[in-house]
Amino acid sequence: MRPSLIFIAIVACALGCSFSVLTASEESAAANRPSKESSPQSGEKTDENVPREFLGFADVSEFRGVIDDPEGYVNLRKEKRADAPVITKVKAGEPFQFKKKEGEDWCEVKLKSGVTGWMHYSRIKLFFTKDDLPSKSEKGDEIDEEAREQGVNYYDVTQAAARGDHQALKTFLTLSTDGAGGEEHDGITCVVIHLIGDDAFAKFLSEQTRGFSDEAIAAGSGIVWPFDTKEYFRQHFPKSAKIMYPDYDQQIGDYTGAIKRNPKDSRAYRERGAAEFEIKHWDRAIADLDHAIELDPKDDVAYNYRGRVYAEKSEYDAAIKDIQKAIQLNPKAVAYYLNLGSCQLFGRRPREAIATSLKALELSPENAVLIKTNLAHGYLFDNQFEKAKAIYLENKDLNLPDGSGTFAAEVLADFRQFQEAGVSHPDMKKIKSLLASKTETR
Repeated sequence: MRPSLIFIAIVACALGCSFSVLTASEESAAANRPSKESSPQSGEKTDENVPREFLGFADVSEFRGVIDDPEGYVNLRKEKRADAPVITKVKAGEPFQFKKKEGEDWCEVKLKSGVTGWMHYSRIKLFFTKDDLPSKSEKGDEIDEEAREQGVNYYDVTQAAARGDHQALKTFLTLSTDGAGGEEHDGITCVVIHLIGDDAFAKFLSEQTRGFSDEAIAAGSGIVWPFDTKEYFRQHFPKSAKIMYPDYDQQIGDYTGAIKRNPKDSRAYRERGAAEFEIKHWDRAIADLDHAIELDPKDDVAYNYRGRVYAEKSEYDAAIKDIQKAIQLNPKAVAYYLNLGSCQLFGRRPREAIATSLKALELSPENAVLIKTNLAHGYLFDNQFEKAKAIYLENKDLNLPDGSGTFAAEVLADFRQFQEAGVSHPDMKKIKSLLASKTETR
């Protein structure tokens, strides 16, 4: 609710797909389901003699991978330890099948030749080809229908995103999906990012707002399952990871160096100010953002950041003024309207918050659930109880766009923040009771 926490939701990525194929020429359809060959039914006999150390992997999904090591090769070992005998060397660019048990560091690897052995998970990068992208959808495909409702041709935007087209990639990552369509989209997101690679993805992220980059691939998303998301990106997509999961102290040092080299680098001042904001150095952040705006008076991102800093300092009039300026410079940035509406609520300007929220709904109906938290609060604080009640009840059980919880849970969290800031209304108790009860029958 507080402006520092408001971002437009990007995909909630949770990858559940697995791979039973090795080469791109084989059936790509198998890339989206667990391998049947690798998971024999209970009691079923196989023609292979499975080594004892591989027992227990029968029900573990298979994936395609390649090695990622600066030496250009990784040793395939006979046993699960770094000093075990070497069976063979696996070279860069040679796809293989692998399985990884949750919580274990060593993966069972099977080469195209049929040779099997063990490899440490940190040396394995997921492998995809263009054949893993979805084909043109048939009528009734859920993800295509959801995209079409948002004015997007899913096949076209996915193909363009995988080629590195920045506008298509942004559209692709901001699609609102749910259910089976959402699960499919999450898996395809993993494919797209691997196809465009670290350099191109990092360049794309560097041109987005901090909020977008922070939420692009959430650290706990599971998009690169069976690996840990943040660790995987830092290992295999280091340039992108530096943007998505930043070390703010390191960033401050980096941007300080950039400013020394070029004292008129407005972006360096802005980004250093943003990093100072993240570690709650409010006054330092404002000083840097002041410099950024002085050097580039049309930098809407800097105005928005400075507004958020003022909001954290409970200086809501200054925050509102800055975020309004950001909107003037970039009237289509929906996140700015969310931030502005929050500041107006904390600043006891509910009627202004209503107008701001209605404008945000016009611009981004796909984020209606999140926007309507501000709208309902505005009506409540403006003593329009019936309008507020209708929105609260209508949306109470809906999920937020980023999958972080429900509308009702968000409202209750907002109420706690309002009360901590000394902003209250006698009807808040009524709303709490309504949200805690079962949905009324209409």
